[in-house]
Amino acid sequence: MNGYVPTVGELTVVKLKLISIIGLVYLCAVSEAVPAGLINIGSRKQLFIDDYLIESTSNTRRFMNHAEKVEGNPVLRPDKPWEVNSTPEGPDVRVEAVIFEEQEQLFRMWYTAGRLICLATSKDGVHWEKPVLGLVEYEGSKENNILPPEQFKPYFFKDLHEKDPAKRYKGLDRLGSMSTTMQFDLYYSPDGFQWTPYPGNPVIDTSPRIGRWGPTVFMGWDPIREVYAVHMENSLHRWSPAGKRLIGRAESPDMIHWSEPETIIVPDDQDPPDMDFYCMPTIAYEDLYVGLLWTFSTIRTAIVPQIVFSRDGIRYNRNFRDPFIRRGAKGMFDASVVYPVAPIVHGDRILFYYTGGNYRASATRKAVGDKALFAVGLAEIPLDRFVSFDGARFSSAASGGVANRYSQVVTRSFTFSGSQLHLNFQATLDRQPGATGPCEMRVEILEPTHHVMSGFSFDDCDNLTQGGLDEVVSWKGQSDLSKLAGKSIKLRFYFKNSSLYAFQFK
Repeated sequence: MNGYVPTVGELTVVKLKLISIIGLVYLCAVSEAVPAGLINIGSRKQLFIDDYLIESTSNTRRFMNHAEKVEGNPVLRPDKPWEVNSTPEGPDVRVEAVIFEEQEQLFRMWYTAGRLICLATSKDGVHWEKPVLGLVEYEGSKENNILPPEQFKPYFFKDLHEKDPAKRYKGLDRLGSMSTTMQFDLYYSPDGFQWTPYPGNPVIDTSPRIGRWGPTVFMGWDPIREVYAVHMENSLHRWSPAGKRLIGRAESPDMIHWSEPETIIVPDDQDPPDMDFYCMPTIAYEDLYVGLLWTFSTIRTAIVPQIVFSRDGIRYNRNFRDPFIRRGAKGMFDASVVYPVAPIVHGDRILFYYTGGNYRASATRKAVGDKALFAVGLAEIPLDRFVSFDGARFSSAASGGVANRYSQVVTRSFTFSGSQLHLNFQATLDRQPGATGPCEMRVEILEPTHHVMSGFSFDDCDNLTQGGLDEVVSWKGQSDLSKLAGKSIKLRFYFKNSSLYAFQFK
């Protein structure tokens, strides 16, 4: 500037321009930060497990879809000498954990046969092999699939959140029993077989204030609350003041430092007087928690899982009290108890491995005699299809307007990101005795005021009649919704002879 010094007036003008620019930037930032609606679903899949996003419904009801057992159950039965003779009560194998290894494209199942730990493998999750490992001698031979005790930790999981490959698997070993102080030691492993103890063990000590835990399941990394989590029978094994088994949750940032457990699920007045809660394997699914609550009828000594859901990991809804995986008929291997482990999302299926038994207590054991059996079963559902809104029993010829001829679900206002609306639904004439006509599905897009947006009306929407896990909605052949992204909208679903499970903007 060759020594030029601006005047006070010139500096003032520059200052005012800077203030204006800063103010404009601030206003733009604020306008972008302020959402168009109260709920922003982004591109997250929305399941109809509760009323969080539902404003109103008509001519429809929610339906909990039972997991269906695969043909040929049980998928793993005791047929080796070390399994058949594993307990005095009879043949007994029980699933402890199942992991799908992406790199090998192989399922691995760790299971117990009495006090022995064994390994099975499968390419499809249904047909299992028991590989000869040659590691442990049984009755003079190592031709078996038995693992050395040091290669198994009773509570372990694969930690995809972990950055260190040497700690990819985390396992815990419980010390003590229900009548003594209980502690948990932490171990790390690169492969799920060779374990290194954490030097500062134990990482959990349940005495003196916490009390002893009952059946326990470590969830692993919780991507929603961004902590490690464990769910346990938080009631001193029915010795709590409530006189019942209850479900608790504890959390840790690092698997080393743990919170005291908080009770999150207790029996209520809709439960039978003899109802206890034994355990709850839990996974994060999309932005939800899905738990398999082991309900224990202490009089009938039967255990079956209910499916429960939560949006925050603490408050669970138990809207569906029927067993999610039903016990087998009399004479079946799972006629008395169904103990599931944490489900596995694999491709377009959700797999539920469980231990099934045809007895639990001594009285039922005597009743089945020499047919006493514990084995591993598998049930499954298609992706997302835990809960549905089912279309009412109307035909195309029904009298009245559109509103009277279709089931409807209207959402609350929300904003989204993405350019297409995808649906998970299916034709369900088999669920609708007396129903006639084809499956139909249409979607209107509404303003928050309930006015239909131009070009997105019932008549504009191309009717979907086949159903599927991932069907794209279009209006007069156009499916691009990118111009609506970030704006507040509602959806109104019209459907008939169909079940609606989920939607997502992609």
